[in-house]
Formats: sequence, C-alpha cells, structure tokens
Amino acid sequence: MTISDVMAVAAFGLSGFTLWRQRKGDELTRKLNALLIEKETGETVAAKKGDLFANFVKTGKSSYQFKIYNRGKGVARNIRFEVLEGEELFQVGGMPEKFPYPSLETHQAINLLVRVHMQSPRRAAVKLAWDDDAGGGEKTIIDDVF
Repeated sequence: MTISDVMAVAAFGLSGFTLWRQRKGDELTRKLNALLIEKETGETVAAKKGDLFANFVKTGKSSYQFKIYNRGKGVARNIRFEVLEGEELFQVGGMPEKFPYPSLETHQAINLLVRVHMQSPRRAAVKLAWDDDAGGGEKTIIDDVF
C-alpha cells in the first residue's frame, strides 16, 4: 500500500463523513421547516379566532355592570348570551333584545346593567357562544359580583 492509496482512502472517508453530516443537516432542516409551518398555521388560526370573556365591574358606589369583551384577534359575530345562574341580576334594561349581538371587534366590549341589592345572588354563571372565522366558540363563565 502506497502513500497515494492511503491518501485516496482518507479522501474517500472524508467525503463519506461529509455526506453523512449533510444528510443529518437536511433532516434537521426538514424538521425545522415542519415546525415553522405548524407555527404559522397556528398563528393564522389565532388571528381569525375571537375569544370572549366576561366579568362584573363596579362602576359606582353601589352600581355594577357585566362587561363582555373580545380579547381575541378575530371578530366575534352572532354573540349569544344565556344566564345559567343568578338570573335576578340581569333582569334590567331589556337584555333579551340585545342578544344575539351582531359583532365585537378585537378589544371591543358590551356593558350590561345589572341590579345588585342586599338579597341578590353573590355569584352568576353565564354561557357565551359566538361565531368567528375559525369556527366559533363557547364558554361558561362564573364570576362573583362582589
């Protein structure tokens, strides 16, 4: 075996090692691209999704409102509101005529008057349902008045 044979075997080994490293790099690149596509898809869906939330807000010494707001990035449409517990709080101001509410843009809110007195329930449970570009949603919210 001559020195040129040793050099040829070393060059062959080095090219084999380089080929192996490149395939590993290509495999990593494919995995990263798949993760990036998944992330972008999730962000696209999140940008179309509305996310409604609600709670009681004290607006004066003894006055309260129930605030429903959209904290999602998408528009919530056809908002439906159902009182599951604490109906006495919401029997004011023609509430049935307000729902279904047409739409809430991002960071918009609906303020509903509530009647709080000594015998009123301390807690209310409501069900919110809405439509959006991502298929809509439904949420049950339980909140204490005070």
